[in-house]
Amino acid sequence: MLETWVNKIRTNDPKQVVSLYHNDGLLLGTFSDIELKGHDLILKYFENLLKSQVYVEIVTQHKHETESLMTNSGLYNFIVDGKTVNARFSFVFIKTGDDWKILSHHSSVLPESH
Repeated sequence: MLETWVNKIRTNDPKQVVSLYHNDGLLLGTFSDIELKGHDLILKYFENLLKSQVYVEIVTQHKHETESLMTNSGLYNFIVDGKTVNARFSFVFIKTGDDWKILSHHSSVLPESH
């Protein structure tokens, strides 16, 4: 599912990305300071983000899956307009019928090491 999300980001089409989220999905986006709940707010976020060409590079991932829930957390990099943003992520996917949808997605800039 994470690879599917990355591939949808690469299409640069916000509607394709949002189609992966559950109707009541929650996005705590890397580039937003508000909670984005539901397709309308998530679409606005990706419409703004994908005004630029965005490439996502997965650095690490840790998956866990049951029959109806899946989690995937780790590190990824966003390359936006040639600038790299190191970030961490957590996805929670829920099975709805035969499809998996993103129920919760948290992404934040990776803090600098001290």
